[in-house]
Amino acid sequence: MTKKISASLLFVFMMIATFATNYKPMNIKITVKNLEGSKMILANYYGDKQYVKDTLEFDKKGSLSLKADTTLPGGVYLAVFPALGNRYFEFIISESSFTLETDTADLTGHIKVTGSVENTLFYDDMKFLGKMKVTSDSLNNLYKAAKDAKDKESYKERLIQIDKDVKGQRVSIMTKYPDLFYGKLLRAMKDVDVPEAPKDANGKIIDSAWQWRFYKAHYWDNVDLKDERLLRCPVFHNKLKTFFSQTVVQVPDSIIVAGDDLINRTDKKNELYRYVLTYIFNEMANSKIMGFDAAYVHFGKKYFCQQEFTPWIDTAKRFKICDRANRLEPVLVGKKAQRLILPSDSTEMQWKSLQDIKAKYTILAFWDPDCGHCKKELPVLGEAYHNLKKKGVDVAGYAPAIMEIENYKDWVEFIKNNNLDWTNVCDSKRHSNFRYEWDIQSTPQIYILDSEKVIKARRIGADQVEDYILHLENPNYKPKSLMKVNDEDKQEGAE
Repeated sequence: MTKKISASLLFVFMMIATFATNYKPMNIKITVKNLEGSKMILANYYGDKQYVKDTLEFDKKGSLSLKADTTLPGGVYLAVFPALGNRYFEFIISESSFTLETDTADLTGHIKVTGSVENTLFYDDMKFLGKMKVTSDSLNNLYKAAKDAKDKESYKERLIQIDKDVKGQRVSIMTKYPDLFYGKLLRAMKDVDVPEAPKDANGKIIDSAWQWRFYKAHYWDNVDLKDERLLRCPVFHNKLKTFFSQTVVQVPDSIIVAGDDLINRTDKKNELYRYVLTYIFNEMANSKIMGFDAAYVHFGKKYFCQQEFTPWIDTAKRFKICDRANRLEPVLVGKKAQRLILPSDSTEMQWKSLQDIKAKYTILAFWDPDCGHCKKELPVLGEAYHNLKKKGVDVAGYAPAIMEIENYKDWVEFIKNNNLDWTNVCDSKRHSNFRYEWDIQSTPQIYILDSEKVIKARRIGADQVEDYILHLENPNYKPKSLMKVNDEDKQEGAE
């Protein structure tokens, strides 16, 4: 079947850094009838994207050669033809020399391979699947149209057999060619075979989560995590994404354990190690789910602050990552709140301490009276505070204002007009370093603390506060949504 590739994916050229590997001189010849004198764009998969590697021109016979002193990094490549509206065919680079011939009438269907075991396997498999699909589609139509129950059953059995034949074909390739890239690619696509869960003497499943744990523990069994060629195919990234977004429990501790385990299975001198580590770290850096910054701190300090584990990171980037991780660590969910004492007015005659507040829950809100978003959020927070009080919840509020002395009157007026009758403090003369200590990147910043001043929630919206405290009061009370953090806060990612 002829395929098309989006033109928007073909404008970027990116040279991927690779670890030292020895390659043989490359000589790959591609011939396409009816494309004499036109151009071909050579592209490759990398993770979840496609990148342009080169632009070449066919000669008068419709042929071109990919020649170089070293073979391109192994993986799945695309021969893209602008003259055909960016139609393309895929091929595997794993061997250094081979020939591909086809024509514009059917790029993939008419392809002929010479000198490449990998591409012969690949295209034989594609042709087999194509035939099976034609038969399967025909049987499906007959099955839907059949009125007689026996006919339906017959068509169903034939469809089941086709599925078995396809699976059998691929198992045969994987078994016969375990070390070839295409064999590894098919194996990586294969899902985990999960056995039935153990049952007791009465046939009742003993542990309802047994199959999920088995699936998670064996998720990577079919993937050669030492073969970096898998980065250059449209399989590995999706498998990695599914693992961390759907298979691993979405809590920081589970992400950390699963991440460390996967990283340890890779070869630290291998490009796949760098890709996996960077992917996990950036997912944590960009996550808007409350608490995931604990995983960001873990991976940042364990790997990116240690040059031996991330030698590709330059000094400036390493400093930024470590600075973010060190600033975040004291204010993570689960940490005990740092000491915080601020004056209650501009005279600085009275100072009030966060630690002196006695309540089951403390709402800690950093805000700025000159901040437009704060002017919208603080009244909502005040309403949540009063609603909790009315419901009998033992809650207090401590609200440090981040401002200059020029805004002092605005601060006092805003508090009065919005009935913010909790503990209001300010540092209008900037005698405190709490902005840095509490990692105040944007305002408002809202925390929820328990009676021991342990952080239970942070960086959440004012509209989530009442919901979350009610959930803390009664675990059966379900919050309307996952606690999400401030969109304005940014973590330093890796490259």
